[in-house]
Amino acid sequence: NSHTFTIATNAASGMVTTISGATLTAGTATISACAAGCTSTTGSEQFGINLKDNAAPDVGAEVSGSAPTGVAAAGYATADNFRFVTGETIASSTGGINSSVFTVSYIANIAGATEAGSYTTTLNYTATATF
Repeated sequence: NSHTFTIATNAASGMVTTISGATLTAGTATISACAAGCTSTTGSEQFGINLKDNAAPDVGAEVSGSAPTGVAAAGYATADNFRFVTGETIASSTGGINSSVFTVSYIANIAGATEAGSYTTTLNYTATATF
C-alpha cells in the first residue's frame, strides 16, 4: 500500500519531515519494524516504509513536482529497501521548494509464528520549516 503527501516551503533553509508512531500491533502482539532497513521477504515479520519507486513489491513513486523539490532522507531513499524508526527524518530540503509530492510505500509481512490478530498503527507526519 501507499499514500502521498505534498509539501512546499519558502523557508531559506528548507524543511524536514519526520515520522512518528509505533509499528503494527494487535493487542500486545507486534510486527517487527525494519529498524536497520530490509527488503520485503515473504515469511518474515517486517514492517517498513520508503519514499521511492519500488520493484519488489511494485509500489511507490519517485518524488514529483517542478524543480526544486524535496528529497527522501537516507534510510528511506533506496528502492526496494524499507525502514521504520519513529522520530526519524524521512524527507528534507536545504532551501525553498515547490510543491513536492512524496509517495510513502509500506510493507507488512508476517511469519508462520506471528500471532493472529487485526494489526493496526497510527503514524504522524510532521513537516517543519527551517528558517
